[in-house]
Amino acid sequence: FPDRICNITHYGAIGDGKTKNTQAFTDAINACAEQGGGKVIVPAGTWLTGPIHLESNINLVIQKGAEIKFTTRFDDYLPIVFSRFEGIEYYNYSPPIYAQEAENIAITGKGSINGQGEKFWWSMKSSSAIKKLYQMGDKNISIRKRLFGIGINQRKLRPTFVEFVHCNKILIDGITIINGPMWTIHPLYSQNIVIRNIHIQTSAGPSTDGVNIDSSQNVLVENSIFATGDDAIAIKSGRDNDGRKINIPSKNIVLRHNIVNDAHGAIAIGSEMSGNVKNILAQDFIVNQAQYGFRIKSNIQRSGIAKNIWIKNFKIDSLSQAVIQFNTNYERGNIQYQFKPPFFQNIHIDNITCHDSNKSIRFLGLTKKKTFNNIQLNNIHITKSRDGLEANYASAITLNDISIVPKYGFAFSIKNSQDISLTNSTCSPFIKDRCLSLIDNKNITLKDNNFKFIYRK
Repeated sequence: FPDRICNITHYGAIGDGKTKNTQAFTDAINACAEQGGGKVIVPAGTWLTGPIHLESNINLVIQKGAEIKFTTRFDDYLPIVFSRFEGIEYYNYSPPIYAQEAENIAITGKGSINGQGEKFWWSMKSSSAIKKLYQMGDKNISIRKRLFGIGINQRKLRPTFVEFVHCNKILIDGITIINGPMWTIHPLYSQNIVIRNIHIQTSAGPSTDGVNIDSSQNVLVENSIFATGDDAIAIKSGRDNDGRKINIPSKNIVLRHNIVNDAHGAIAIGSEMSGNVKNILAQDFIVNQAQYGFRIKSNIQRSGIAKNIWIKNFKIDSLSQAVIQFNTNYERGNIQYQFKPPFFQNIHIDNITCHDSNKSIRFLGLTKKKTFNNIQLNNIHITKSRDGLEANYASAITLNDISIVPKYGFAFSIKNSQDISLTNSTCSPFIKDRCLSLIDNKNITLKDNNFKFIYRK
């Protein structure tokens, strides 16, 4: 960034937590951008504001002791801007921090941003508005007619918190982010993104994911801490018809050295993955509490291909659901079987330990449809779980050095599946009569396992 400083106080900002500073932020950013860019400084204080729109070559520096607090008056987020809601393009209220078609932008410093999301979470969580948008996407309604937040009907949907649309070269470093309206950091159709050393705290809010990578590429997320109301890190690429039409994948993503204190899933791919996901490396995570460790999910309406994924070196304490889940039949209830099934391939998961979980490991495929290829799990050890590994309508899976101690049922249950290899795995002596169940399978390879009892049908 150019060696230029524009302090928001020089443009009339007052940090008393009561004065609205929207115009001062706008003036400081515009003045800095017109001179070629630089640092827009937010000094110590509490700075109430409406939306902040970043421009190219701007580094928004939130200094230690500074808090940007966003107004809860919905009309302050007008005029509406282009965005995407759960994989469907539309126009809606501006995110509190927003950039479109900008290059070389950053948000850095030791301060915080507070979305005051409690106001948004419940008053704008409209199932009828969401359903209306989904219908617009399925029916190819013009995006110019997908208008929310304005008009006679006043359809309201929550915006994301920090959003970059069609942007290049983005840095977020050091800041704390508290309680946004919905997804916290949302790069959309963007590339060359570094997110590091941040702390996200949104655990009370619905759908308040930490980082949602959406049809974007070349992304690094590292050395960060998450306590979120949904997934800590999610990777998506569009929903159903709208996502397939746009067809922009998320790809080339590295996630490393992060801590998850609370989340729905530590890492989730999908369910909105109609534009495909590929080339992911996630390593060296500590997960203290979540529902899922690693989860990938789609369905035959959403389809999509997820491939070339490496997950390794996860230390997990407690999960209320599964350590690992592959689900090709997610949200089956209202789905019409008219598209290609999702397909998960070339996925490698290594060196995972978990103290306590519910479902342990699950492969949930589709009847008479091949949805897995070359899935490899190695060195997975779950000390305590309610249930063991379950594979149903699965194929082309290699399981090596797996140990699970379930409270109920079999340690390994494989049914309606084919081309499964299970090697070097252990059955606890405490469950010697519940080691392995094989029902209606083809081409199951067992080698060097410590199993005292195998049930076959």
